[in-house]
Amino acid sequence: MDKQSPRYYEFGPFRLNATERLLLRRNEVMPLTPKLIDTLLVLVENNGHVVTKQALMETLWPDSFVEESSLTQNISLLRKILAARGNGKQEYIETISKRGYRFVASVHEFAGAENEVLAQECVNTEIVIEEHLLDDSIAPISASTDARAPRVSHVGRRTYLVVFAGLVLLISAFAAYVGNWKRSPEAAFTPKSIAVLPFKTIGVDTDSNLMSLGMADSLIIRLSRLEQSSVLPTSSVFKYTARDKDALAIGRDLRVDAILDGTLQRDGNRIRVSAQLLRVSDGKTIWSGKFDEQYESLFALQDSISEQMAAALMPPASRSRERLADNNLTKNPQAYQAYLNGLYFWNRRTKDNLPRAIQYLEQAVQADPNFALARVFLADCYNLTAWEGNCLTQPELAKKADAEVTRALELNETLAEAHTVKAGIMSGKMDFIAADQHFRRALELNPSYALTHLRYGYFLFWNSKPEEALSHMQRARDLDPVSPVANTALAYMLMMSRRYDEAISSLQRALELQPESTVAHFNLSQAYVQQRRFAEAETEFDKLKDSYPLWFTQGKVYAYATAGRRGEALRILSRLLHSKDRERISNYDYATLYAVLGDKDAAFRYLDKLIHDRSTTAMLKYDPQLDPLRDDLRFAKYLSARLND
Repeated sequence: MDKQSPRYYEFGPFRLNATERLLLRRNEVMPLTPKLIDTLLVLVENNGHVVTKQALMETLWPDSFVEESSLTQNISLLRKILAARGNGKQEYIETISKRGYRFVASVHEFAGAENEVLAQECVNTEIVIEEHLLDDSIAPISASTDARAPRVSHVGRRTYLVVFAGLVLLISAFAAYVGNWKRSPEAAFTPKSIAVLPFKTIGVDTDSNLMSLGMADSLIIRLSRLEQSSVLPTSSVFKYTARDKDALAIGRDLRVDAILDGTLQRDGNRIRVSAQLLRVSDGKTIWSGKFDEQYESLFALQDSISEQMAAALMPPASRSRERLADNNLTKNPQAYQAYLNGLYFWNRRTKDNLPRAIQYLEQAVQADPNFALARVFLADCYNLTAWEGNCLTQPELAKKADAEVTRALELNETLAEAHTVKAGIMSGKMDFIAADQHFRRALELNPSYALTHLRYGYFLFWNSKPEEALSHMQRARDLDPVSPVANTALAYMLMMSRRYDEAISSLQRALELQPESTVAHFNLSQAYVQQRRFAEAETEFDKLKDSYPLWFTQGKVYAYATAGRRGEALRILSRLLHSKDRERISNYDYATLYAVLGDKDAAFRYLDKLIHDRSTTAMLKYDPQLDPLRDDLRFAKYLSARLND
């Protein structure tokens, strides 16, 4: 077969080889991922013309569902690379508002000689990737619109299996190499906290997220069982699949002692891996390693890498053999891909994303019925969907949740994640003894699992143990410091303890991490009210006016009443009582509003409607919003009746 003559595009100091799919700058190969090359090629081939966002999405991801943020991420990264490596003043890609993008640099197209030799390899390079927040940046690894069976992305089943084989063997080979690492003078350092970043991928001819996140997630699950170090959960590092910060800067953001960073590079039938564990305080390398191996089989043992990493990180006496046991990951590539997609949507845990998580996790379980961890997260999605507030709205989903997590525990009783989900289900059934047992078992298996501490904290609070609850919430936040959920939950417990300054600080941190969090804005406004900082409270309430108008109205009533603006508060409350939304306010919330307005009789009428609702007992005992009622003899009698019910 005749070789195709190379086709080139030149612009600025760059030459784009469209045939070999390489970008060069004065004969230096630029380390672009295949998807970035695809994006650049589409823009350059249409230089001077607007390419719509829709056209780009359909061209770049023809058989996959991805979010527009993935395209935005690609464009932003291309701009940074072209600006940094070219003329910094030259503009290459123009944004056309609400339409798309246009390549505006002068482009010269020509064909090259057939025997022209170009560099095919890039050594010791790093891919610089732009960072975005988790909710907006990292698209799922691939997506199928068919919920009945998993589907691999457009690169094809065979290519995907080969790359997955490379990933699995890569982990095994890397483990063998790590076992031969020599300790540096820094080896005496034992990090209390570790973050494992998604490995940067170079030259992988399929969607790189699978290898990148797959490596990180596998290591995190296993290394999280180290006794003397806490390893940040996957949810804390997902967003760093796309990043422009170096590892140490990310380590400082994450507030960890050490950070594991690495690169994967495929060259034909060989996989090259380099990795280093860095001490964040001074940037010194604690351990590092490189290998260049050929993969020969479809599957290899993933467990070995975590065992070897644990041996490198800790002396044997500090590790527990039981807690480094198999976590029942799968060897099935389709199941693993579907699991990673499901994990992505589970991490976001909104009403819109939970059904999508369920779709992928059902695919994972269908592909591998013995995939215990996929069953655990599927059960959690079912259970979270079944409940709305404190009300069980979909009993059939709650039953499916119990069945899935029970099966997961049959497959692997040592999964802390499974016991955590089972505890939540038993709590919903009001079986508090069993729930407490499962929470304790989860913490015994993995004391560093942040989600267990967070959910156990809520469980303890609802069972009137606020000090223990606060302790677990603080631990959850310490284990996952970049989680807006953990920071918001801690703030809630601090508010119940009247520690408003600390609560405000935690809520401000949550909003730094997730500015659109309505719960954090609402709780922050309430904390400001308790401190009589009414102007700041009103600013926070106003941010809810469009997204959560009911919370906005309810918050205004409470704030105005506390500030002594009783007439205004009553007018707003009257409008609410005559609106179609009046039934959406709970009896408990009406009681708090009438309490702060000074209408104790009305407050007690609403409390009487809750006399058999045990879910509000802890709130009655500790909620500062009910403080106006606490000096009334009726309140003591009411609370006593609740406790003796």
